[in-house]
Amino acid sequence: MNNFPIADKPSRGPMLGTIIIILVIIIGGIYIISSRRGGETTPPPPPTDQSGAPATPPTDQSGNPTSVAPVAPSADTQAAALTGLNAVQSDLTASEADLKSLETEIK
Repeated sequence: MNNFPIADKPSRGPMLGTIIIILVIIIGGIYIISSRRGGETTPPPPPTDQSGAPATPPTDQSGNPTSVAPVAPSADTQAAALTGLNAVQSDLTASEADLKSLETEIK
């Protein structure tokens, strides 16, 4: 004969677990939203000339602002970029060779 008391009350464990999961999701959402808002920065102040007065953009003879040409990267910068690309390419080539040798070993 089983003399174990039968619980008439349903267990509160699943409900408590669900509430905890919902709270964690809400707190995570608030954290993500606040971190995105904190990442926004204010624009930098306008450039100034030597005297501290706001710098004016270059103008042509009629007083219209002129566009400023983009600055091309220097030869040193280009050489460094190409060196980095060559290093990555050689690493990929070595990895491909390793993969091919592993494939032949498996077969």
